[in-house]
Amino acid sequence: DALFGYVSALLGASEEGGPAETDAREATKSGWPADVHIIGKDILRFHAVYWPAMLMAADMPLPKQVFGHGFLTKDGLKMGKSLGNVLEP
Repeated sequence: DALFGYVSALLGASEEGGPAETDAREATKSGWPADVHIIGKDILRFHAVYWPAMLMAADMPLPKQVFGHGFLTKDGLKMGKSLGNVLEP
C-alpha cells in the first residue's frame, strides 16, 4: 500500500504542461526517486531500512538521501492532534 501511495501521487503529474500521466511506470520516470526523503525521527527505522528493501525488491531506485528530522514542539511538547496543540496554517 505504501509504495502505491507514493507512486500514485505522481499520477496526473505532467512535465511542461503536457497531458496528465496515467501510467505508474511512466509517472515514476519524472518524479522518482526523490532527491531527499524527509521523515520524522519516530519512523526512521522503517524509512531507512524496510522501505529501501521494498524498493529494491520492486527493482525501483532508492531516494538519494534520507533526512530524519526532530519533532515539532509547542510549549515543550510534541505537537499532535490528540494533544490539541497543533498550529493553524
